[in-house]
Amino acid sequence: MHIHFYSVLLASCLILVGTTHAVDAQLEKLQATIDGALDVIYSAENADKSVEEKETQVREVIESSYDLNVIIRRAIGRNWRLMNEVEQTEVLELVKQLVVRSYVKGMDGKSRPEISLGRVTELSDKRIEIDSSIRLDGKTYNLVYRLGRMPSGWQIYDIVAENISVVSNFRQQLDDHFRNSDATKLIERLNELLEKNAPYEELQI
Repeated sequence: MHIHFYSVLLASCLILVGTTHAVDAQLEKLQATIDGALDVIYSAENADKSVEEKETQVREVIESSYDLNVIIRRAIGRNWRLMNEVEQTEVLELVKQLVVRSYVKGMDGKSRPEISLGRVTELSDKRIEIDSSIRLDGKTYNLVYRLGRMPSGWQIYDIVAENISVVSNFRQQLDDHFRNSDATKLIERLNELLEKNAPYEELQI
């Protein structure tokens, strides 16, 4: 009886330690990815690089840690089935370009933001949320990164900015689009936004 009790207790402690280490690793990974992307934009050695070169490097930093397809597919939701394979591939690529470009352009002319990662909430053994605060141009913004453990590893599946879910926001826009239009028009609109170099707050589909 006592041996069984202590065996269960020991096993529980080992699971807890393993979970804690996994959470700490994700916190460090996210911080390193954020810092790496900002270094591309703000480091002195990149001062002479073009916007296009910075976009390429920022994307490489992000994609070395996270699969952007995960969060984009969640934003597309059921509308994914309304596109053929070629259209799906093109939409994924255009959205990636658009997100990275709006991020890089959004930092243009601004001081490097101060980003602090805070509390980690374990929703389950496969879901965590990481709180963060961003200090930019004298204002503080709150973000929550939602991560899930998937076959490809821990991935960001949503970002909540000032209580607004990025995934829900864009899914609503896409739902509205597909009620009256199709994938061809969506691709045209995404290309149009890319050409306009629209900042994030103007990314209306």
